[in-house]
Amino acid sequence: MSNHRRRRQGVAVAALLLGFLGACGFPTENSPSPIAAEERPDGLSPTGTDLFAATDEVTVWFILDELLVSLPREVPDPSTSASVLASLSEGVTAIEIERGLRSAIPDASMLVEAELAGGTATVQLAPEFLEIAPGDQVLALGQVVLTLTDLRGVGRVRFEINGAAVATPLPDGTSTEDSVSREDFRQLTAER
Repeated sequence: MSNHRRRRQGVAVAALLLGFLGACGFPTENSPSPIAAEERPDGLSPTGTDLFAATDEVTVWFILDELLVSLPREVPDPSTSASVLASLSEGVTAIEIERGLRSAIPDASMLVEAELAGGTATVQLAPEFLEIAPGDQVLALGQVVLTLTDLRGVGRVRFEINGAAVATPLPDGTSTEDSVSREDFRQLTAER
């Protein structure tokens, strides 16, 4: 076979391959266009910056069979008392609900903010928090205390409403206006 004939066959094969590749059906556009929110994978922002955001795995506490259990959550790195509290406020996922988990915190508005000073996190509660049934109040406060004291540097939690200390009901039926620790709520956990 001559070189001329081989070259012609090579050109024919290349043209055939280009034709197949061109027919694959990949859409082409002359300029970038945004992807609709419902078509983006969870957590992907329109700019894509969330793909590279550093996260920290923390522990949040929810309720299973009236006991507090820990679950992992991702929050922006570095984790803070405010970011962990926000993650707790988001509640349980649909899959976790199917597994029987729940939260005694009815919605995110109940936990207004958290500030850390000297190893004690001060949590501002919404006044409506006092309307939660007493049994669920204890569980909700336990969720907050155990979640925050899982953070490095947090040993105690104080609760306030509009800047004034509020009595914290404890699992043993007593209450205190002092700060509380995870030991005060350990009897509500499966770890007892």
